[in-house]
Amino acid sequence: MFAEMVEGLARGVLPDPSALRGRCHAAVTRKLAVISLPPTYWEADPKRNPNTMHLLWAVFLLHDEDLLEVMIGIVLMEQAERDGLSAESFLQSSLDQLLQLAPDKSFAGILREKTSWIHSSSLQSGSC
Repeated sequence: MFAEMVEGLARGVLPDPSALRGRCHAAVTRKLAVISLPPTYWEADPKRNPNTMHLLWAVFLLHDEDLLEVMIGIVLMEQAERDGLSAESFLQSSLDQLLQLAPDKSFAGILREKTSWIHSSSLQSGSC
């Protein structure tokens, strides 16, 4: 669902915010529908069950604190069933991987600037 965004970021291109917002809202709705099912029914198809990390990247880039709170809940539910990572660890790992996707230092700086709000609003505030 976010393949175009991921490919663009790897080329150093930021996604269009208005298109990304619409896609993000649709993906959150799908994700919530999937995780409301028992884990044995969670599909691997990213069109039906969007990749949580890619969805977080979209939320990070949109600077959407409300959607981030929803995503923290999703991460908590998924991690309880899977790896058992804390939401804070998963968010930090997602942020690190987003920054590693940058094709050069200049674009990495742009991504750091666009995601700087995350550290202050979620990772350090203890909302995870």
